[in-house]
Amino acid sequence: MSGSRPRVRTWRRTLRALALEGRARAARPGADERARNLAGPGIPGGETGGAAHGISGADGVLHLSSGPHATALALDRGPLATPVLLRPRQGRLGDCWLMAPMLALHETAPERLRALIGEETDGIVTVRLPGLEEPLRVDRRFPVDARGVFQYGRRDGANPGWVGVLEKAIAGHIAGDYAFLQRGLARYGFALLLGERMRTSLRLPDAGQVLAWRAEGRALCASTHPLSLRVPSAAGPLPPNHVFAVVGADATSGHLHLRNPVRPAELLVLDARSFRRGFLSVDVTAPLR
Repeated sequence: MSGSRPRVRTWRRTLRALALEGRARAARPGADERARNLAGPGIPGGETGGAAHGISGADGVLHLSSGPHATALALDRGPLATPVLLRPRQGRLGDCWLMAPMLALHETAPERLRALIGEETDGIVTVRLPGLEEPLRVDRRFPVDARGVFQYGRRDGANPGWVGVLEKAIAGHIAGDYAFLQRGLARYGFALLLGERMRTSLRLPDAGQVLAWRAEGRALCASTHPLSLRVPSAAGPLPPNHVFAVVGADATSGHLHLRNPVRPAELLVLDARSFRRGFLSVDVTAPLR
């Protein structure tokens, strides 16, 4: 038996291979032929990836399939954005690693999110992801279920709008399909939205450290672990393998304030002990304002 261990293709290595550089670089207007040449069999954009993935030939607009939790696509006729951006809300995709950083940025520097979304012309929106040489062009047809209800990211209490556009652009940029958004780490979400490298810390902060970071204008996310379901909270057991936005703390009680991207309007208050028991790591940005 050989002493060498085979290199396992984990979702983390796959995401790192696709994000920012590599195959995703082929996702540009007019580059669909190059994407097919670079992508292998079974990879969206390759010969067996399906005609619904990637970029159309002439218009250079990202066209994705409906993904794993929807049955069709429907046009979003609601507002793209309002003067005051509504909070982003996670849908049925398991992309909390993207939606929680988006929520954390909304709570810290919403102008960073607004700057990513360009003008809408004839139903097509330009998205300028940091680090990309050219903007992505995205239509406003989003996945729905059999009843016509939008299934993925949206503005909280409203239509998909800018949230759906940004989620769709990142899905197309990474791999050409929504399915690849279902697993990831918060630091990759921040990296895609800010164009900066992030580091994950396993040393959890106390309330004082959170308040200091927030005073500096930093966005924060915290990730739970597989056993977090055993930790109770006011909103029920903590969901395992999930990412929350950390939005503040109470210096007197030591409690931490978080928002769940699935229910972003609700403020979750956790005592320090529950936070240490239920969370595994934190991701902190550089000062954003």
